[in-house]
Amino acid sequence: MKTPVILAAFGTASAKTASTYRFIEEGIRSSMADTPLSLAFSARSGKGVRESLPDRTLSPPECLAAFAAQGISRAIIQPLQLLPGQEFHMLQRECRQSPIPYHIGRPLLTTPQDYRDLAESLAPMIEGMPDQAILLIGHGTGHPIWIAYYAIERYLRQRFGDRLFVGVIEKNPDSSMLPGEIIAAGWKRVCLIPLLLTTGMHFERDINGLGPLSWRSRLESLGLSVESVDQGLGHLPGVIALLTAHIREALAEAGGPASSTHQC
Repeated sequence: MKTPVILAAFGTASAKTASTYRFIEEGIRSSMADTPLSLAFSARSGKGVRESLPDRTLSPPECLAAFAAQGISRAIIQPLQLLPGQEFHMLQRECRQSPIPYHIGRPLLTTPQDYRDLAESLAPMIEGMPDQAILLIGHGTGHPIWIAYYAIERYLRQRFGDRLFVGVIEKNPDSSMLPGEIIAAGWKRVCLIPLLLTTGMHFERDINGLGPLSWRSRLESLGLSVESVDQGLGHLPGVIALLTAHIREALAEAGGPASSTHQC
């Protein structure tokens, strides 16, 4: 009998977002078939995502309460987040009143090895585009974890060279100089890759949108030829493997099997 795992997601009301979360869930399930998984959405995700997944409408605290009502003694919560920032801390606060003990796994990028594993996950895609700059665009944050974007760029440059750039949509770190840096480095073509688990509103509007403030529009206005990858990191097999490894580590840290296989 195995400890149940809650996959705690954040997102917006987008069919593509919902599809990616399903893809991640099924990818993890395929290598952990004997571990009960439940996909849950934080309150911040809003009503739209829950309506996109009508059979999975609970939040992480509601899942924990459902487990307690079924007599389950403990659970694992695995965040479906890129970095341990504001949403990760929000998840911790949200679950603080849980009626049963739980252990929270690490977000996707937490240790130096996680960063190296992300680079390897991206390798087939990036190495297939050898003649252009690669610009990965993340969300950005006001949380102190903003410095992680520089770490991501450093690890990716160690793996793929100086044609790798990392920017954000909003807040920190400041990415306003990146288009000029790409041009100054001599690049004429650039591929945009979302540094996001899912490609919802932010990809459609802020990265690849037609509006004047999108990354695509800003780069094209400077004469660069732009293409984009329209899938989030959650579709990369290596990223699903990394999340699965975090779940296994959390299970080991929590003490292994428990007494139920129920799901919320």
